Amino acid sequence: MLIAAIAFTACGNDIADPNYPNGKDPIRISLDIAPSVNTAESNHGASRSRRVSTSLGWSYQQGDELIQNWIVIMVNNADGKIEHIFTSTDNGQNKEEDQVASSVTTTPNNKTFYSFANISMAQLEAATGATFTEGAAMPSITQATFALSGNGYDPTLSDQGIPMTGITHMALTNADNEQTKHLYVVRMLAKIELTFTNQTGEKVSLNSVTIDRLTSNPTGDERNLMLFPSATPTDANTQVVQSPNLNGTQPQSAFTQSLNGKDLAQGASFTQTLYVNETSTPTNAFSQFMLTVDLTRADGTTTQQRYSVVSNENGEWSTIARNDWRMIPITLQDYKLDLIPLDFPAIGVLPSSVKEADGTFTCTFNGGGDFRLQPQVSRYSDGQTIPDADWTFSRFTTESYPSAPPSGFYAEDKNPTWFERGGYVAGSFGTTTGEAYHTLYLTHNATGRTLVYHLRIVRN
Repeated sequence: MLIAAIAFTACGNDIADPNYPNGKDPIRISLDIAPSVNTAESNHGASRSRRVSTSLGWSYQQGDELIQNWIVIMVNNADGKIEHIFTSTDNGQNKEEDQVASSVTTTPNNKTFYSFANISMAQLEAATGATFTEGAAMPSITQATFALSGNGYDPTLSDQGIPMTGITHMALTNADNEQTKHLYVVRMLAKIELTFTNQTGEKVSLNSVTIDRLTSNPTGDERNLMLFPSATPTDANTQVVQSPNLNGTQPQSAFTQSLNGKDLAQGASFTQTLYVNETSTPTNAFSQFMLTVDLTRADGTTTQQRYSVVSNENGEWSTIARNDWRMIPITLQDYKLDLIPLDFPAIGVLPSSVKEADGTFTCTFNGGGDFRLQPQVSRYSDGQTIPDADWTFSRFTTESYPSAPPSGFYAEDKNPTWFERGGYVAGSFGTTTGEAYHTLYLTHNATGRTLVYHLRIVRN
């Protein structure tokens, strides 16, 4: 998550407020605005999502992802009045940092700072239905809403870059005189970086990628977002976790990004960056973000490959928050593996199920006893099942990461094994519920190429 910080340090000329409460000695601070750090998440496997950070949060190779202009409204909580309104004078520079004021004189009281980057005063007034004047009462704007067409947003074409907001509450004391303080703003949309790697065995052309589903771009006078984020970082916690902060329940729709027939040779990779609206749990049948890649094969036929996207945080990626930077690797291949579960539940117990996310399978069982997982290989190109004789299921291992199977998860703590004669994974549950992680290795006999699939077995 990229955030921008406003730093306070002592400097020369005063911007004085003559209305100090009795018994309060003034303190002096200065303001700078600059980016700060964000949270990070590791990456693992194709079509798994990861959040990424650098010392500045997002990387800026796309340009226009930083601060081009800003507004800071400083409010004295004791009387609810606006002490200062600071606005930038040097706009459109896409700066990592900028000076707000050379010196500010204020009182050691509780303060609230409303910070905005890349939002004009006209936009702010339109969003809040309020005007802002130094010395006047601060309007209530914490529940204000905002319209942002984040899906397909192009900051290089925007005159103002990516909108950012934040609210910081600060208890200033005499000890803060001549000290450095920080305010933070959070981007109001998310960044997704898709890296396609062609392992189909032939050249392909990438036509488009569709994400199902995202918060729809607003139409007419609709406002899809709350003006402020779900949480604003502070000095004490710069790595706050964001969650979607939508204006009520918003409609969702699939969003398609054209890839303009990008040619991709066998073994080559291509990265596409796009910006999207923050989104709550997708309202599709899987409650997961689904990616559909439309491509043209070397023989001119068009096909689609579909992926369910998971995250390393908890096995499933079910929301997109503002300021997320999600990096998703996608491996294009002609072969796919299906796992057919077989168990023997008692009457009234739900049957087992399998969810696949491009090489990661979540196999859920709702009862105990014996179970089987029968692999089946087919081609993406025509859907035909590949004969078992063409493939060797060479290894099945039990993993200790992210966690080993809990004691009693499997009967007598014996891990499942590959049953060669039947051509399936066989195991038996014990009395403990939980989950276990395994890896299945599949080798194509003609080429010797090995495909690796990760299994997460869940017992409810």
